[in-house]
Amino acid sequence: MVHRKMAAGLAVTVGALLSVAGFVVAPPAVAAPAAVTDPAGDVINRETNDKLQSIPTDITSVSVDSGDQGIVLSFRTQDAPDPIASPNWASPNTFVSWQVDANGDGKVDNLIRYSLDRDVAGRIVGDLTYFVGPGQPAKHCEVPATWNAATGYTLTIPHDCMGNPAAISYRVQLTYDTNPGGTKPPLAFDVVPDQGFAGPVPIVKPTAPAAAPPAPAPSAENPAPQAGAPTPAAPAPKATPTTAAKAAPKPAAKPTAPATRGGASTAPKPATPSAAPVTEGSGELAATGPSNARWLGALGGALLLFGGLGLMTPAARRQSV
Repeated sequence: MVHRKMAAGLAVTVGALLSVAGFVVAPPAVAAPAAVTDPAGDVINRETNDKLQSIPTDITSVSVDSGDQGIVLSFRTQDAPDPIASPNWASPNTFVSWQVDANGDGKVDNLIRYSLDRDVAGRIVGDLTYFVGPGQPAKHCEVPATWNAATGYTLTIPHDCMGNPAAISYRVQLTYDTNPGGTKPPLAFDVVPDQGFAGPVPIVKPTAPAAAPPAPAPSAENPAPQAGAPTPAAPAPKATPTTAAKAAPKPAAKPTAPATRGGASTAPKPATPSAAPVTEGSGELAATGPSNARWLGALGGALLLFGGLGLMTPAARRQSV
């Protein structure tokens, strides 16, 4: 009963250790787009901070995705007019600003602008400024900018243009000229999130597959094969004493009849039956080695067993004994 309790306690301990190990190991990261929704009706006048009704300015959702194509920043509004055909977007006062923290320090180190090209008519442009660090010049990139009635306003940024971040936090702002051509038009403004940054969002950059090693240069021992020439067959391996077939074992000699003593006709004693040979799946193990080695192995195993049981016995019980 004591042995059974100790074995059960040992099994429970091992199971608990395995369970704890399973909880400690962190699960692998899953690449998935991150989306944030924004309540409707939170547009304000940028100059006065008063509420302002402007559904083309009212952001409803923002998403961040990444992959082979780069880092994709998108957002939608209640009414998303085509910037190329909209007179409001033709105003220099209408633009989008993405502010990104790419190193987790809570500061903006990537500033991306989305607007119409002021020099080329009918062209949407994206411009990124990457503030590398103190005392280092900022890095500028022109990034693709598009509009789609279903997905809204999108920027696609190469990973290295943003400094190859592992994750980003962000906020997006839209400033919209509600009366282009006016002397002092009211500028509608919406920002997501309303406070701070959204994120962090993991950024996934696929790794390129490893290049195949170059083929060895042709030499006198290994000339380059000619075009159209058949590939020579590999030579057959030479027979060696280790690979040659071994001679069949000789049949065992027949047992000789037992000698009789003094001409007596007593019958020989029957031979003691030997143990059945161990075969695969029989459930037994064949003993190997001399009998002394087996005896020493059994004695060592017993000593280890008793030593392990002694360590598992509580200290108080050992002292009492």
